[in-house]
Amino acid sequence: MSVGHYHELCHKYRGKAVEIRTHDGKTHRGIIHHVVNDRVILHPLNRPSNLGGFSYGVYGPGYGYGGLGWGVALGSIATLALLPLFFW
Repeated sequence: MSVGHYHELCHKYRGKAVEIRTHDGKTHRGIIHHVVNDRVILHPLNRPSNLGGFSYGVYGPGYGYGGLGWGVALGSIATLALLPLFFW
């Protein structure tokens, strides 16, 4: 599949719980938070509730998740699947 295809899918499933497998065999589970031209930003499903506040995170200094999100390069995605609700 092309990078454009996964870019469209990630936009479509923004805010949904997904499992992404990359070409190197890694599996990432999380909620799609943001999609940019070359990567998708995921937030983990089991985020600790006592973390947050002011920090240096994905988008620089500010309030929110801090460094708890991670980016996955769109070109490295091998599969993308929606997770059922019992994974929450």
